Amino acid sequence: MRTGRVARIAVVVVWVVALVAAWRYGPDADAVRAWVGAAGAAGAVVYLGAYVVAVFALVPRPLLNAAGGLLFGLLPGLLLALAGGLAAALVQFMVARYVAGEAIARRLPPGVLAWLEGLTGRRALMAVVQLRLLPVVPYQAVNYGFGLTRAGALPFALGTLLGGIPATAALVLVGSGGTDVGLPVAVGGTVAAVGIAALWWLRSRRAARERRADT
Repeated sequence: MRTGRVARIAVVVVWVVALVAAWRYGPDADAVRAWVGAAGAAGAVVYLGAYVVAVFALVPRPLLNAAGGLLFGLLPGLLLALAGGLAAALVQFMVARYVAGEAIARRLPPGVLAWLEGLTGRRALMAVVQLRLLPVVPYQAVNYGFGLTRAGALPFALGTLLGGIPATAALVLVGSGGTDVGLPVAVGGTVAAVGIAALWWLRSRRAARERRADT
């Protein structure tokens, strides 16, 4: 097993253990929400900044999204989690494009950059939506990888936002404690969105094979 993969697994394990410890020994949800509510807008700003830093530190985004629901409730938590994910994605996109492109290109898995470039050549917005709904490539790798392609920042941002809604909503809902009725709806919506993305991906592959056969 490669060192990078071991490191990613270790990071996930550490953060899951930390989450369980915080849940077991930390303050209850009502106390945390009261503290965040008293902080006002500063609490939201701190959460957004922490979200971006945490993505760079390879903290699993499901934990960050669920934390948004825990801290702010369903709707505010959803908006803030989406904003945090978008901000983190754009920062990494810009770092790859303008700051450390060569170093990042060397660290991407073999073939990922060429594959992303091929997707971008067809339709960047839908390619990003597809990869957010079907995370076959790690979140950070998509951010950095698209920063190295010719994709525009606006299609990348819109695709990240639209493709991230279903899974983010489900996790924020869990974090907010709304698991009685809302969770099945959120999970169903996520499954439906993933199904649509899978169909679109299969159709794209078939169209690509047909184009190659015609040449």
